[in-house]
Amino acid sequence: MHTNSLRLSLALVGAIALTAPYSAQAGPDSEGCGTIIESEFGAYEVQKCFEVYADTNPDNPVAVPGNFTFVYTLDNQNSSFTSIIQFYVETPGGGSVTGAGFIGGSGDVEPSTTNPSIAGQVLWEFLPAGIAPGTQSAPLYILSPYGPGAVTDTMVVTSDDFGLDETSACIGPVTAPPPIACTIGFWKNREDGKKGLLKFFPDGDFDAVKAEAVAISSVFATEAELVDALTSKGNRTIEERAKQQLAALLLNVAAGNLYPANMKCRLFLGTNGTQIDLDGDGVADISLEDALTSIESDILSGDPSLQGDAHDLADDINNGIGVIDATMFN
Repeated sequence: MHTNSLRLSLALVGAIALTAPYSAQAGPDSEGCGTIIESEFGAYEVQKCFEVYADTNPDNPVAVPGNFTFVYTLDNQNSSFTSIIQFYVETPGGGSVTGAGFIGGSGDVEPSTTNPSIAGQVLWEFLPAGIAPGTQSAPLYILSPYGPGAVTDTMVVTSDDFGLDETSACIGPVTAPPPIACTIGFWKNREDGKKGLLKFFPDGDFDAVKAEAVAISSVFATEAELVDALTSKGNRTIEERAKQQLAALLLNVAAGNLYPANMKCRLFLGTNGTQIDLDGDGVADISLEDALTSIESDILSGDPSLQGDAHDLADDINNGIGVIDATMFN
């Protein structure tokens, strides 16, 4: 098969195709070079290196508050007989990548395009010539509020007659930022446009959060249903009260999905997302994803007892009770 892709898969999303002046940096928070990756049939040998910088590191070459900077270089060895055309890196998806690009000025091979909009990955293309044998890529970077962890990357190369994909392990954005839960009171007041709260999720961001909350819910079919549940008051059934807490919980998750670097409200689904301690012993018992599934199932059950359980669990999470930072486990 003839393909146009060299894919390295590490975590990336949303992007600022930014080119910054390059100067040698001496102090990444972590770094490493893997063993030389040899493709099937010996078409190429590539050494891949990474560096990770916290936003407060003075040596960070592309520092953005609230984001880690992940930097990668690909060194195509002299022994190769084909060029590297594309490079992919896995990401958690959603808003986990706030920027991606390359650092110009090193004199090494710069990508022709950077595409952070592919779901769950970032792609660099080196067209038309690719990273030829005996040359290396310019530093490629990803900006993400997600902390470093183990990811899979894929390199794809082409020659005149064939194409090859090779996967390998690397370090990339994996672990969700520390969670910050917001109560139904905050979300009700934000919906009402209360003074002082419009700065949170401004312009169309709040509308996007509501739309995302509905998209991830199996209880609310429309934004109107979500808002009606959120703003309900007075003498209500336990089902209505549970739905109110669920609405706030979904908004917290939606804010984490779309705007993980925001410092007001954010909860995260997934294996490396927010964890919940159900019994107060400081140890995670369930993922937020499983908790949300349970809450929605109990609400839909029609059983007032289960709906009461759903209300209590969602209420606790929205008040930060039992909410554990996933970074504690990585």
